[in-house]
Amino acid sequence: MQNYLQEIETITSKAGETVPLQRKAFNAGFSFSLLTFSEQLEIWNYIWTNTKVYRAEMFCLYFLEEHIKNKEEMLVSWSTIKVWQDKINRWETSDSISKIYAQLVEYDAALILPTYKKWNTSKNPWHRRQSIVGLLYYSAHRKHYLPFQVLIDLVTPLISDNAYYVEKGVGWTLREIGNIYPKEQEEFLFENATKICAYGYSAGTEKWDKTKREKLKEIRKAGRVLNRKNSISKFQK
Repeated sequence: MQNYLQEIETITSKAGETVPLQRKAFNAGFSFSLLTFSEQLEIWNYIWTNTKVYRAEMFCLYFLEEHIKNKEEMLVSWSTIKVWQDKINRWETSDSISKIYAQLVEYDAALILPTYKKWNTSKNPWHRRQSIVGLLYYSAHRKHYLPFQVLIDLVTPLISDNAYYVEKGVGWTLREIGNIYPKEQEEFLFENATKICAYGYSAGTEKWDKTKREKLKEIRKAGRVLNRKNSISKFQK
């Protein structure tokens, strides 16, 4: 396996820095490209686990993308690639694997959601982020959607999360939910106006008209003023 790791790291180092050049190098193939999907997955899993090179990690994800339309292969891969999330520590790889995971959710939500529910309460912010961004990734890519309540039940515990990339994930996911369930998303944001994180508010309402946005903004502002008064009152006591 070590020779495969060295092969990939060498290719990525010589390919050039831009994404198009990296993808071109990936598409040129490797010494193990003619092996079966399962055999290649074993190799890519070794590379993912052992490399410290970001671009080599991206090659692992390019491999999954290459097979993303094959439902049977992707579902078989889940027991292996769900562990890849444990290594995620940057938004580039996080978002790239979200694309893969979201497709798996569409293929078999019952298989994937139990893991998402565990990630949703994890101390690791990248796990929490994945538990929501990996639901839809981009809603435009989805042919079938989970029910609104299933989606929002994972978002709700994180709406006040103060980890930067989780906050960004809340906003991203609320925006995408709004694309498919606009009425329900609007009601949720008004009900939780004073709890929602700043990016959740801005991204979740970016497609709203100005009047509606301003109304929610005023509710949030009034809530902050009230909270400040309550805090002062408690301090004085």
